Amino acid sequence: MKPPDDWGQAPPALELTPNWPGLDGYGDHDGPHIDHTRVKQILKVLREDLGSLKGKAGELSAGGSGTPADLKTASSIGPEQTGKWDVANYFGQNATQAHEVLTGKYLMLIDHVEKLVEGIEKAVQNYEKGHQDSSA
Repeated sequence: MKPPDDWGQAPPALELTPNWPGLDGYGDHDGPHIDHTRVKQILKVLREDLGSLKGKAGELSAGGSGTPADLKTASSIGPEQTGKWDVANYFGQNATQAHEVLTGKYLMLIDHVEKLVEGIEKAVQNYEKGHQDSSA
């Protein structure tokens, strides 16, 4: 059996978005130049934004900006708020379930972004350490 003709070919080149923060073009090497200082600045701002999204435990944010505490208290609608008649009660149960799922996914998103930031920070540290060790 003969393999397909496209086996063994190099994958297509990665096309980067122009003006991506932290990437400042291609130097005399194959890949883009990554400005580690700029990447660290971006990660710092992202961490600060995550901090405001997370809020402080048990504390509502000013103006209800969407922290988990805001979602838990201000947007919770259930059968108690919708009424006891059947349709309202079922709507309230659905709203409660949707609220629980949304809040859980929101917390999961924050957790994933935090892990992404930690991974990028570690990659930058490893790259800088490797570059420093090889230049010594």
